[in-house]
Formats: sequence, C-alpha cells, structure tokens
Amino acid sequence: MMPLHYTLSDAHDWAGFSGDYNPVHFDASWAKKQGAAHLSVHGMRALLDVKAAISPSASDAPLLKCTVRLRRPLWCDMPYQLIRDEKKAAAAIVRDPASGETCLTCQIAPTAALPDVDSVNVSRSELDRPTLTRLQQKFASLLPAGQRWHFLDALLFRHLIQDEALLRQEAVAAMLPQGTTLEALFAHIPVIQTHQESLFDHRLLADWHPHDPAENLTLETLPVMVIGDLQQGAIIRIAARTHSRNHFISTAVTLKIGPVAIA
Repeated sequence: MMPLHYTLSDAHDWAGFSGDYNPVHFDASWAKKQGAAHLSVHGMRALLDVKAAISPSASDAPLLKCTVRLRRPLWCDMPYQLIRDEKKAAAAIVRDPASGETCLTCQIAPTAALPDVDSVNVSRSELDRPTLTRLQQKFASLLPAGQRWHFLDALLFRHLIQDEALLRQEAVAAMLPQGTTLEALFAHIPVIQTHQESLFDHRLLADWHPHDPAENLTLETLPVMVIGDLQQGAIIRIAARTHSRNHFISTAVTLKIGPVAIA
C-alpha cells in the first residue's frame, strides 16, 4: 500500500504540462455549483503514480494495453491509498480509506494486435525538438523516474486537450457553438474523464530521462466517437497516436460532457 495525497500545487503542475485548466480542479465555487463537494484531482495526474507503480510488473509481450477506469473523483487535500491487486499482474486500485470505496482501477496486460483505423480521417501535427525538450523538463517535475511510455502517454493526452482540429471534427463541431474552444467548454459545461485505454510497444517500458535527446514527433488525432448531445449529456471518446523511434503508442480517453458528467 502506498499513500497518495494531492494538493492544489499538484493541479497547477499538471495543468502547466498538459494545459488541462478545467475549473473543476481549480475553482471551488464553480465546482460546488456543479454538485462537487470539493476540488477534484486531475485523474491523469493521479494515474502517473499508479502507472509508475505497476509498470515494473508488466508483461514482456510485444504489445501492451493499459486499461483505466475512473469510478469516482479523488478530492484535493484528501488521503488515498494505492493498493496493488495481488490477483492480477501489473494492476492496482486507488481507494478512499474513509469509505473503503474504489476510486479508480488500472491494469497493464498483453494485447494481441493494433486496431484498424481509417487513416483518411486522421489529422496530423508536428511537435518539434525545442518544444519536446521543454515538455520533457516540465514532465520531469511530475515523474522524475518514469518510463518512456509514461511521458509519451501524457504527451498524447496533452495533445488531445490542446488540439483545435479535434473540435473541428464533424461529430464534435455539430454539438458546439461556432468558434468554441476547449477552454470555453470547460468553463461552461461539466466535463469529466471516465476511462483511458493506451496501447504501446513493450520497448517503451524502458527508463525515461528528461535529458534524452529530443526528436520530432508526428502526432495523429483519430476520429472522435460521440453518443448523445450537450443538452441531454454526451459521452465522447477522443484518441491520438504517435511513433517514437519507431515504437508505437496510442491513447484513447472517454469523457462525459454536460448533465451526464454530474449524474
């Protein structure tokens, strides 16, 4: 068992890297108006610690899948416990010791093959070496002794949060007022993450160092999947992928937006 405890400082550190300034993590009055008891911890920030804890036990299979379910929020300035699942390899939960409830689950397991993706509807952007070098330094303050996939996984999430092309995809644009930004969406509508699924080459389990030589990365945003609408509430799955030194990694994040986010 490993104790976990996150503060507003952790929220600012993660947002400084990822760009996730959702007010549910920073504005207590806004959060309470949405029905939250406290400021919530960034799920992806807590997952850095969980992924780092279970990665050493991951299989040496060629392709791995990290599956995450965020069941309930973690609250800022509250104690939690990271507990390894003794019945499963490379698996853990985060538990609220006061209630005994499980807040999130995470497991890394072998997977057979990469899913087919329609490359015609994929948008691409480039991340240059100077930018990547700067992001490596920022990430080092979050997880100094991580693995390559930890950094790339977080980098893909950052890309999804900041990629304007994602909001222009027809399935998303049809729901939003013209010209809406993700920052504006966060400010007016509840948005919470419920799942994450990452696929990666097992060679990305190698140690990561913030001073590793940076490379130019091509980041690809995949087609969005949408169920519902903003009025009744929507479930949106966003995904991105890249290759680092010819090693594949992708991540898919599921979000609840609107009324379903606080249901």
